[in-house]
Amino acid sequence: MSEIMLNSTAAGIELTSHSDDNPVTPAWLAEVLLLGEYWRTTGLLERLQQQVKVSRGRMGQYEVCDFVLLLLAYAISGAETLKEFFVQLASVESVVLSVWQRQQCPVASTVSRFLSAIEGPSVEQLRTLFEADLLEHGFDCDHNGGLLDRTGERYWVFDVDGTHQVARQRSMTQQENYPALRRRSQAAVLPGYLGRKRGQGIRTRSAVSQAHTTEWLGTLVLLEMAHLDPI
Repeated sequence: MSEIMLNSTAAGIELTSHSDDNPVTPAWLAEVLLLGEYWRTTGLLERLQQQVKVSRGRMGQYEVCDFVLLLLAYAISGAETLKEFFVQLASVESVVLSVWQRQQCPVASTVSRFLSAIEGPSVEQLRTLFEADLLEHGFDCDHNGGLLDRTGERYWVFDVDGTHQVARQRSMTQQENYPALRRRSQAAVLPGYLGRKRGQGIRTRSAVSQAHTTEWLGTLVLLEMAHLDPI
């Protein structure tokens, strides 16, 4: 659509509208750039590229750092789904990639396939990398927060919140001339109970956070407890 000029001689106001998109810069962009620069200047990015190895079967032309950068931005953005995150990312994609001097950005489906195919040893390598950086650049005791009582004694309070969730699995064709049935959620759930407010799959998930800062520390999925009723 060509540019449209609207003139109002009575009010003395001239309005101009056009069809070009002018998206708003996401509020999380600055924090992502700061975190990316921290990774680069402290050598954490270089160690990520050298130490964390992932089978390239589901990665295509991308490197591990491409996915890590997007996942860091996804976590900071607070978006509920990858689809929502990539909508926000569209206007600043080149800016986010430039912080690590990357050229191409994986699409949402590629990130999803990568996460479903990544193996345990690679996750352990990444966790070890984070732990080493925390020990090297972590805060000392005086800057770790906490709660102080009247005598000046410092306490760290943690909140462990367990949730009990069910998953209803959609019906899929099971015939001899079809491939074997494979569900993405199969590795994360155990068989559940059918009936009202029940589901074919069930799992127990525990989230750990600091009570005084509400800082999220981790999530644990205990499959061996998934068959138990919630407390």
